[in-house]
Amino acid sequence: MLRILAYHRVAELQDTPLVDSRSVSATPKEFIWQMNYLASHYHMISMPQLLNAVETGSRVPKRAVLITFDDAYADFAETAWPVLKRFGLCATLFVPTGYPNHPERPFSWDQLYQAFGATRRTELRVTPFGPLPLGKPEQKRRALRMVQDHLATVADHEAMRLVDSVCSQLVERRECSGSVLTWNQLRQLRNEGLTLGSHTRTHPIMTQVSPDRMREEIRTSQQDLQTETGSALPIFCYPNGDHNDIIISILREEGIRLAFTTRSGPNDSLSWDPLKLRRIVITPRTSRTVFRIRLLRLGAYFDSCRHGIMKRKLARSPFLYRGAASEAKPKTSDIQGYPEQSQ
Repeated sequence: MLRILAYHRVAELQDTPLVDSRSVSATPKEFIWQMNYLASHYHMISMPQLLNAVETGSRVPKRAVLITFDDAYADFAETAWPVLKRFGLCATLFVPTGYPNHPERPFSWDQLYQAFGATRRTELRVTPFGPLPLGKPEQKRRALRMVQDHLATVADHEAMRLVDSVCSQLVERRECSGSVLTWNQLRQLRNEGLTLGSHTRTHPIMTQVSPDRMREEIRTSQQDLQTETGSALPIFCYPNGDHNDIIISILREEGIRLAFTTRSGPNDSLSWDPLKLRRIVITPRTSRTVFRIRLLRLGAYFDSCRHGIMKRKLARSPFLYRGAASEAKPKTSDIQGYPEQSQ
């Protein structure tokens, strides 16, 4: 059985002026413990090794684990990579290729976060939910989460219009900043042993765009990686984990051999679909005990069942947590500049 871990950021659980704390997967202290545990108890494999296993039809080693990171946040190089190197662990970083070298281009969820943090308005009037109060820190937090989570439920062009509309209402002068690694940094990490993979070019939810746009995002992201780094493995990571049969068909046509979801559960080499690989999404609420259990075969199957239950609950809820909510939202501080609230 292959276990694939999915991380976003390794950082302290606090908001910063540019990046929302909800993108944190683990604190540095817990990440060090997790990587030490993996190095001591599991057989770590690289993405090229997994590709070779798929191509040759061979089985992966027993107790195999693959480590992946999504979004290429800048703090990966500062915090996560030194820990991975310390324990001699390989990893794959999935890059949304339209963001490196564009510090003026934040992700939509971070763009909203920055606008909510900067605003002095006490009400957001035009939203899909009607007027939203912003006078109190908890009201501002709630409004931000409602808008962020709504983005994954509508067509991409509608989502981007909503981001523009909300940000224009909140701040008169929009000065947004991104926090993604540059191409020079990515090339340096690759030279040090990190594997890079495609995470689209502009990070749309792929089920919310047209088939032509799907193909464009897949093809151009592969081209960007080839141009900027000299190579592009036939691997792909679905933004937010969302996928359907149309996307999978296009991936096959484009020569993609492995694609990664955020659906929890085991990957059995005898029955897996290489374009629907499951991953164990790590969050700050993944305690050390839970981390151990989720790596076990029984824990992986339990995780898969729990994911299905959670997905059905979230389908009935107005609050969808980014990354398919594989675990409950962690306790975090409020938007930068506001006092921390108990939750």
